[in-house]
Order: sequence, then C-alpha cells, then structure tokens
Amino acid sequence: MQANGIAQAVLFSFLLILVSVEDMKKREIPPLFCVGIALCALLNFKAENLLGLGIPMVLLITAAWIYPDQLGGGDIKLTAAVSFVLGFTATAYGVILGFSLELAVFIILKHRRKLTKQEAKEFPMPLAPFLTIGFLVTYFMNFGGLMR
Repeated sequence: MQANGIAQAVLFSFLLILVSVEDMKKREIPPLFCVGIALCALLNFKAENLLGLGIPMVLLITAAWIYPDQLGGGDIKLTAAVSFVLGFTATAYGVILGFSLELAVFIILKHRRKLTKQEAKEFPMPLAPFLTIGFLVTYFMNFGGLMR
C-alpha cells in the first residue's frame, strides 16, 4: 500500500465526516470542504476519474427538473468533488447507497413518529451524512480491491 493512498484515505474520510457534521448542524456544506475533497484526488490521481463528473450532472438536472427545492447545491458540489476521487462507477454506487439509506431511515422515522403527509414533506433530513456513508463504503471497497 502506497503512502499516498493511505494519506488520501485518511484525509478523504476526515473531510467527508466534517461535511456531514456541518450539514447536520447548519444544513449547509462549506465549499472549502468540497475543494479539499477534490484536492484529495491529487494524492492518487487517475484521469479516468474525471468521467465521474457525469453523476453530479445527472443530480443537477434531476434536482432542477423534478425536485427543484429538495436537493441543495452543496450536495451536488459534494458529489462533484467526490467524483474526482472515486470516478464514475464508485460515485454512482455511493449516491445510490446514500439515497437508499436516507430513504430507509426516513421511512422508519415517518412510521415511528406517525408523521402526517404534510409533516413528512417538510421533515428536514440532511443528505450529506447519508452520501458520506455511501461514498466511504464504495471508497473502501475500491481501496481494498473489491470493486476492481
């Protein structure tokens, strides 16, 4: 294992956790954290990872067209930054895993709290913590060679 790969794993994980904490506290993802995550790619750069920018483009189009007020710009910037590190396939898996996890947690909370349809619509759930879990799972699957 190269020192650059370990440094990238530690820094990438740390920054994603910071993003999650900020999103939970302030409902905002600082752009500087996204820049830091994107710069993590330089520690183990692969040109093909640039194709991962297709995933945030899909999210942006979906957010603007289908759910204009639901997906924040920070989540899209976060996904773009992560795509430099993970590449197309792992970013896609991370997004799918993150959204699926958030949906499962939402369904559980909705039933436990017996939320009305209107309350459920307005129930605040930051996306970054769930994306972080999805991205870290796919990152460490790649890191360990499970997705190659």
